[in-house]
Amino acid sequence: MIIQSCIDCQYHAIRLEGEEPTSHCQRENCWSRYSKCVLHKALERFLKENSLRSDSPSVMFQ
Repeated sequence: MIIQSCIDCQYHAIRLEGEEPTSHCQRENCWSRYSKCVLHKALERFLKENSLRSDSPSVMFQ
């Protein structure tokens, strides 16, 4: 699996995992799906998509 968000990274490489081309992080020396970089990108995206907007009603947790 090639990870779209990794393609522009200078550390991105494509290696074969079995017969499938797969994203590999040369900085962390692991498959990109296990890298901290992808973890941080996913967290940023999650927080951006799930953050409360200032115009929405406040939610209180008790």
